[in-house]
Amino acid sequence: MTPRNEAHRLLASGREADVYLRSDGLLLKRSRAGRDLEPEALLMRYLHARGIPVPRVHDVDGGDLVMEYVPGPRMSQELDAKPWRAGQLGRELADLHRCLDSVAAPDFLPGEGCLLHLDLHPGNVVLGPAGPVVVDWASAQRGDRRVDVALSWLTIAVAPLRPFKRLARSRLVRGFLSGVDREARRAMPAAAEIRLARHSRDPIEVRAVRKLVESCSD
Repeated sequence: MTPRNEAHRLLASGREADVYLRSDGLLLKRSRAGRDLEPEALLMRYLHARGIPVPRVHDVDGGDLVMEYVPGPRMSQELDAKPWRAGQLGRELADLHRCLDSVAAPDFLPGEGCLLHLDLHPGNVVLGPAGPVVVDWASAQRGDRRVDVALSWLTIAVAPLRPFKRLARSRLVRGFLSGVDREARRAMPAAAEIRLARHSRDPIEVRAVRKLVESCSD
């Protein structure tokens, strides 16, 4: 495992972890709170062995997870740079959900039922040379697949945006919904509960969440 005092290039910082590019070309995810990343590594190895597009794990030691670096923009970055691709990107996000439909959830995940990523949005998809790759499996559980789909739908539909980006988001959402089971609308209340419980939300976003939940109940 790489010593903690070795210099790395910071690529991203999330709510709980930082991601670095090491000098050897591998990626290091480091938990700022020292959270054990071995369960996440175990899941990624399980998924990689079954053909799900995730980075290959190289090593894990407590709060440090070393994995393959997948070059390419995040789907969210691609959407910002090329908003005319929004519909296609939405369909690619739906394709990833269908990939998850095809694999049984491992018994070591908490909960019961199917595999849920529970944070599958454009910021957690890397558009690599071989196609989209899903990252950040920290929230994964077992449960109702419709909740996972509804949570992705909710995430891309309600995040505050500047006005000129709203058309691209509308196309992203339409592309996504064209490729998923619309029965996910029945799971929207559960998805909203998950999103609103994670951390404080802007009142505008809270209203947008509630509006979408109401529209799904019609």
